[in-house]
Amino acid sequence: MVEGSPVKDHLLNMMNYLNELEILGDAIDKESQGKMILQTLPDSFQQFLLNYNMTMMDFSLAKLFNELTTPAKAQKKKKKLCKVVVPGGSRGGVAKPKGKCYQCKQPSHHKRQCPDY
Repeated sequence: MVEGSPVKDHLLNMMNYLNELEILGDAIDKESQGKMILQTLPDSFQQFLLNYNMTMMDFSLAKLFNELTTPAKAQKKKKKLCKVVVPGGSRGGVAKPKGKCYQCKQPSHHKRQCPDY
């Protein structure tokens, strides 16, 4: 696999090659198929390979496909909307009344702000 190329295309090609071998009569067990696919990945998948080897994961080809393609989708969706903070809170300065303090049982403050605590 060339660095920067889509992993999904590479995995589909590898699965196709493994299916062709199976059709031709060369039976390769599922564990060896997974290891063969993992060996063809570039250095950018080093963290995934480390996690795979450390946790001794045993994936079928379908699960391996999902595991390798899901993080790529998650990185694309990392953009988050910035939350705008308005002075006085989101209610335009109207503060919610605080409950009773659990320490001294007085209203208008909480345990952290309690002078007795």
